[in-house]
Amino acid sequence: MALQEGRCINCGSILFLDPKMPEGHCFFCDCVFKNEDAFRAAAHPDEFTFPNEPQPKYEGPSLTPSQVHHGPIVPAVRQSATKVAPVDDYVIPEKKVPKLKIPLKAVLMMFVVALVVVGIFAAIAIPTVSKRNDQQKQIGELFVASLPIEINVEDDLQIQNVGSTSAVVILKEDITLEEGVEFFNQYCDARAKVLKIEDGTFDKTRKPVTLRIATPSGGYLIKNPSDEATLMTTAVTKLK
Repeated sequence: MALQEGRCINCGSILFLDPKMPEGHCFFCDCVFKNEDAFRAAAHPDEFTFPNEPQPKYEGPSLTPSQVHHGPIVPAVRQSATKVAPVDDYVIPEKKVPKLKIPLKAVLMMFVVALVVVGIFAAIAIPTVSKRNDQQKQIGELFVASLPIEINVEDDLQIQNVGSTSAVVILKEDITLEEGVEFFNQYCDARAKVLKIEDGTFDKTRKPVTLRIATPSGGYLIKNPSDEATLMTTAVTKLK
């Protein structure tokens, strides 16, 4: 039987082996392997890593094939050893930062200034927020009381912005566009009454307001109408 091309599973050298012999021997690295593994390494080299590790000198019985093959035995290309970059052991000299000692009086002064700033901010912000929350609560209660549909003012209504110009109302049933416009007008009237907007013109009571009405089928978004006509046309978006 002719010799069959194999490959050393250690160094990757191409060898010609006797398929009748169970084992083979590599002339280049002294590795002893099973011939079936060497044949598989030649057919599917991507399944092997070829570690090229040092092997003990083989002194057992000869594993040289009995039949001479005319093909050459090709050693694997050996990669040169990777050069290891020298380790830079230079240490940056530590720089001593001079200690800055801040006078206690200056520290106390900064602390007092910080407290004053926080106090001023709180004095302005807390009443403003409290007033806004109180106004939005009154608007919500007045608006809900005017609706023909019963809704929960805490769960189904959300009023936003300092001027309460934006609101979202959630309904459990669908309504017509005409009913949506009526909801918008009721909200604007409640807002104008609570905020004491004496100028009852459309520009003051309706134009700044946006109302989103959410229903099971979508609802409506009525946003900043410029006049009465736009309440049923360009200022309305049908939600899906």
